[in-house]
Amino acid sequence: MVALIERNVLDDLKAQLLSEQKRLQDLLSKTHLHLHRSEPVPADFAEQAIETENDQVVEALDQEAQIELSQINKALLRIEKDTYGACVVCGDRINLKRLQAIPHTPFCFTCASEK
Repeated sequence: MVALIERNVLDDLKAQLLSEQKRLQDLLSKTHLHLHRSEPVPADFAEQAIETENDQVVEALDQEAQIELSQINKALLRIEKDTYGACVVCGDRINLKRLQAIPHTPFCFTCASEK
């Protein structure tokens, strides 16, 4: 297969993906600790409301991190399979500037716009 991206550029993008993968894994470790703690419920209603709101924010962060981590893992798999840089829908090359902005994107601009 003809390389879709120059090796040095691909290495830089892979390094970005691996760095972001580590950051998200660390974040997920922290959110899981927060969400699975076993602290008693505060007696004060106002404190309960704040605690519930905090938990909802942490749950949202956790879900977003899980989704992004999944996308990064799929991008790393595409690198291993030498398909990284090709749109998973139409097969066209993904613009390099798009990949540099969103290294885990599986879509070219046209296909992403249609979603």
